[in-house]
Amino acid sequence: MKSGIDRSEMIRRLFLQEKPVEILISISRMETPYASRILREVDTTFAHAVKILSTMEDLGIIESERSGRIKALKLTPHGEVLAESLNNFLEACKVDPDAEAEKIRGIAERILSRLDQIYREEIEGKKRLKHRDMVRISRRIAPYERELKRLERMSGGDKETYILEIKEKIAWIKREKEQITSS
Repeated sequence: MKSGIDRSEMIRRLFLQEKPVEILISISRMETPYASRILREVDTTFAHAVKILSTMEDLGIIESERSGRIKALKLTPHGEVLAESLNNFLEACKVDPDAEAEKIRGIAERILSRLDQIYREEIEGKKRLKHRDMVRISRRIAPYERELKRLERMSGGDKETYILEIKEKIAWIKREKEQITSS
């Protein structure tokens, strides 16, 4: 172990990284975990996996036993507690896709409603727009364009119907604004 760092700190540092968590959970899920199988499942380099496994062994999280060229791995009681805790943590981090979709849909409906309001207040029935009116309309639309980008990130870049509808509504308002201005 590194000098100057206590065991708890080393464990904390180890498991605040993606690969060690994947390795520990893979070991806990496999009937007979071998280092080579873990390496393939976690998709990491041999050197990185060996370093992580060595650190886990030094910290008393796993035990290993060589049988010829094969290295069998086993969780210690402490390793089992850590694996279960990390599994529970990862389960708690999962987002309910239905709740997330409903949230996105609610935000999208609010944006569409506000865009309709901007159209009614700024463009509908007007024959001409002054430069300052055009600037004001652009400024009123801008926050919803930013919100649209945020919605796209939330939905994982999916082209949800309501996201496309917002894009079309913004483009339509801009076209209407330009048509009134150029007439």
